[in-house]
Amino acid sequence: MKRTLLFGSILLASNAFANSGAVNQGSSMTTGPSSNSYSVAAGFNNPAMTSLLISKDENFRTSYFPSFGFNLELGEVDNFIEELEELTDILDDPNSTELTTQEVLDRFNSLLIEFGENGYLKNSISLTAPLFPLLMQADFLDGAIGVSIAANATAGISVLDDPLQFDNQNDTFNSATAIYLKAGVEKSVSLTYSRGVPLNAWFNDKGNLYAGVKFKVMNVELSKQVIPLESLESDDLADIIKDEYDQNQVSSTEFGIDLGLVWDAGDYRLGLTLENLNSPEFEYGAVGIGCSGIEEGSSSRSACESAAYFSQVKGDIKARETHVKDAMFRGDILYKLTDRWQITSSLDFAEYNDVIGFENQWLHVATSYDADSWWIPSTRVGYHSNLVGTKTSSASFGMTLFNTLALDVEYGLDTVEIDGTTAPRRVGFALSIEESF
Repeated sequence: MKRTLLFGSILLASNAFANSGAVNQGSSMTTGPSSNSYSVAAGFNNPAMTSLLISKDENFRTSYFPSFGFNLELGEVDNFIEELEELTDILDDPNSTELTTQEVLDRFNSLLIEFGENGYLKNSISLTAPLFPLLMQADFLDGAIGVSIAANATAGISVLDDPLQFDNQNDTFNSATAIYLKAGVEKSVSLTYSRGVPLNAWFNDKGNLYAGVKFKVMNVELSKQVIPLESLESDDLADIIKDEYDQNQVSSTEFGIDLGLVWDAGDYRLGLTLENLNSPEFEYGAVGIGCSGIEEGSSSRSACESAAYFSQVKGDIKARETHVKDAMFRGDILYKLTDRWQITSSLDFAEYNDVIGFENQWLHVATSYDADSWWIPSTRVGYHSNLVGTKTSSASFGMTLFNTLALDVEYGLDTVEIDGTTAPRRVGFALSIEESF
């Protein structure tokens, strides 16, 4: 079907251009951002963990190859793409359906409301550079330091709904309904430092306290665009998306500060992390501004006027928008059932928006067994729930082979119907190769 190819182009474009932290790195996809001493990535979930991840007799510890993570999430609307495909076909050719005019209006006007409230696709990609994260002893600083180079990309497609109407004079259907595509690419360089905090003798008998700080330099490219459904008959949709993306893209560089504390008592560990203490801000490209200066009848003019309608008339979106990485507080706990078998959990204490405006507040619970022999796989199982926004939940499973190769998969516990088949609303996987612990 022609529309399948068109919506495929949208999804591919979102992948290409696409919160940071949308995909947890390596085994953290299953264990969550907990103070897990068997994952190099844990040193960047909580900067205080850096000292716990490298022993005094080691000079450095690293990931040899790039780590990669991906996830895809769907809104709670059955046959979302298929229904939109059928509607765009009807807008293009009213004779493409056997339904009567009133049946089309009744059916799609109710569906459009649901599309606007719950219809979306969201995908995220995370990638680290080879040899990073890199952890090193820093005796001259009486602590440990870590360096990470990473990129995170997130794209979301949602629907700006408007009533479907029938033009009796021209025997055509029309609607201002549009696709709303937002994308963000973040490239970051992070430096962490952590050390033990001296305590009195009583506390030293009970455990050890570690403190850490992370400095981040973040380059963030943000873009958004509005694409009217009535323009989706174009065979050059992928080019239209790319052109509009390039025109609306704004790149800015800011810095961020994270703080962390870890109390390590041997058989249990407590962690606290404050991310983005300084709340850095990044600008989106404007939409729906200066439409009269764009060539009349062009796809860019149509997109601009559609964006102006939804921003200035309906107020569904903002013509000018700033993404703020709000300060976020997270707590986590690890309890060792044995030396190698542990339970972990982490919780965001408040909600926050990701780079494309989706609300997040995550709860993670997991159990993992870390094998001490290279030929026995380490295994882990986790549960994850977004307590706000889309309120999705998922289970995850991971294995580390030969104490080096970590592969984790995520499978949503909420379902949606796609072309007559039940599918999870959320899926993902992560792959990393880390030095043996």
